[in-house]
Amino acid sequence: MKKTLVLLAALVLTSASAFAQTKMAPVAPGQNPPTLERSHGKGKGHKTPEQKADRRAGKLAKELGLNPDQEAKVEAVLLAENKEMMALRGTATPGTRPSPGQMAEMKATRDKYNAQLKTILTPEQYTKLLAERDEKRKEMKEKRGERMKNRK
Repeated sequence: MKKTLVLLAALVLTSASAFAQTKMAPVAPGQNPPTLERSHGKGKGHKTPEQKADRRAGKLAKELGLNPDQEAKVEAVLLAENKEMMALRGTATPGTRPSPGQMAEMKATRDKYNAQLKTILTPEQYTKLLAERDEKRKEMKEKRGERMKNRK
């Protein structure tokens, strides 16, 4: 009798776990599939260039005090930059560093879109943007230095 109950309980538990599996929704062409795990543990999944541009434009609007017209123009510039950068990165082998030629192309692309941003933003806004970028670079260098110390 006990063996039958134990077997029945085991059967119920295994069948319940089989039905608890999640099903992924079909993905439309050109979209990234949803993932159950997030990259880097920070809730960042794969985003489309449109999502990235929208998020970054909203962030810049808050940080720099952009008006709606500026925000729309900045979003268009960021979208074009994201698409072009994705195309450049798409030629690189995943997990490897880009070649010097690819790095030069990426830098030229960034410079081109920074020049476009400079025409959209006021001189004060552009100066603030550059200052915030420098601050982020310093923070990243410090974090990188801390990680390198911890590895040793």
